[in-house]
Amino acid sequence: MLKDFDLNKKDYHCLIIIAVFSIILTGNYIIFNSNFGIYCSDVYVYLLNALYYTGVNIRSTGTIYLSPLICFLTSIFFYAGFIDKLAIYIVTGAFAIFGNLGFYILLKRYFNETLSLAGCIIYSSMTLYLTWLANGTLDIPAVSMIIWTALFTIMAVDDNPRFYKHAILFIVLGVFTRYTMLLTVPALLLYYVYQKGFRVESEDFTEIKKGIIIALILAIITISAVSIMGSGHFAASGQISNGISGAQGSNVDPAYNTDVSYYVSNFLNFISNSHTVVNGNPILENPTPLAYAIVAIIIIGMGLWLYDHKRGFERKDLIPVMFFILAIISFTRISSVVTTLLVLIGLYFLGKDSECKNECFMLAWIFSNLIFFSYYSIKVNRYLLPAFPAIVYFILLSIDTINAHVKINRNIIPAVLIALFIVQAFTFTFTFEPTNEFKAIEEVSDYIIGNNPDYENLPIGVYNVRAYNWWLGSHLLPISSSDQDIIDSSNATYYISDRVLNNVTNYTEIKNIDHIYIYEKSV
Repeated sequence: MLKDFDLNKKDYHCLIIIAVFSIILTGNYIIFNSNFGIYCSDVYVYLLNALYYTGVNIRSTGTIYLSPLICFLTSIFFYAGFIDKLAIYIVTGAFAIFGNLGFYILLKRYFNETLSLAGCIIYSSMTLYLTWLANGTLDIPAVSMIIWTALFTIMAVDDNPRFYKHAILFIVLGVFTRYTMLLTVPALLLYYVYQKGFRVESEDFTEIKKGIIIALILAIITISAVSIMGSGHFAASGQISNGISGAQGSNVDPAYNTDVSYYVSNFLNFISNSHTVVNGNPILENPTPLAYAIVAIIIIGMGLWLYDHKRGFERKDLIPVMFFILAIISFTRISSVVTTLLVLIGLYFLGKDSECKNECFMLAWIFSNLIFFSYYSIKVNRYLLPAFPAIVYFILLSIDTINAHVKINRNIIPAVLIALFIVQAFTFTFTFEPTNEFKAIEEVSDYIIGNNPDYENLPIGVYNVRAYNWWLGSHLLPISSSDQDIIDSSNATYYISDRVLNNVTNYTEIKNIDHIYIYEKSV
């Protein structure tokens, strides 16, 4: 397999550097996340799903369809007796390392060793990436699967059709990592059409058919198992189906945001920021000079690139322009799928007779994700992570173009960026505003467990059942802290609240751990 990547001795040295860097970085963030606490409540769902794979079902019937791959791999640690949140940190961290190695191999198809190494370091040291590194969330593992899918797709199209099997297998595994991985598939299809046209050659068809058969077998086994565990409930790809139908998400979601410019306006912070606060989700603020430097490199480099590739306007250029105008008109008015389709058709006509097919493919990769998530009114910064490998491509293309126009050592800009981003990678945790809010959930649970050996048999009321199910088991009563009458009339031995309860008479506060309050029922 390695020989198929067409790597030289210097490439192997670079891969070793990336592996060592990624392992140390991931280990550092596992430690940080362990000390900081679980700040994305979805992680508790994945942990409980993993526990269900071992036979213990704690309110996981309706959510077991979520990321069967990550949850199943995490359950292997649980089977071995290591039932701890660190298990999912390790699994998601391992996917990050795997993705970094694949990204270098992918970049090496377009750039030299130094630029490819710089691209990997930049990608894995951007603050948006670091915010979600090895913390149990699915986005970075999903991007890693996208990277390897793209790599094998390109190898299948350009080098050897036998890699279609690998690409299709990674699509299925990627979907079972995070369903929105499907958003990048249209860009991959565009790449195929660029190189092969709309006709599937017999040699390609044979290998694609083999890949589809393998994928179907794997999908049937996985979906059947998950459906059985979910008692027939399988709400996968709900977000994508909402996008197809034109639905935009619930306005009661804390991440509800109708600002379609959210991801673009926050782009600088996603590269490098100096202040991070966790308020429901991590919010990246105050972009650093490094972020402005990267944007300046893109503007200058792509400006020079456009100058190098300039040509006169031709009648055939009216076709992509027309589709792009229609895409702009349709945006937020019909469906993100319609807008994306119009952009992809425009990119097809723009690139099919040009030497810029790779650039159009990368634009398709970006816009397939950006359009959907900008249109979708539930906005969380991590959603844009799948677009970042393609964004890094344009950063490297800009550097390469600048080097071709400016008489300097070609390694200076990449070397400086490598150094700066490595520093950022290991200092970014200091930008987090100190809080014990998320660790307090663990400490409150430890207090209950430490004072009640039979805690699993006690009725305990909680304001957030998702989190406390993981720490305290299944005998929990989900009651909002605002429903004080219900709390007061309940039979809960303890009630855990995220606010002071002033209107209860049957409960007494016995512990306050960083504004998480434990109330005990009066005798």
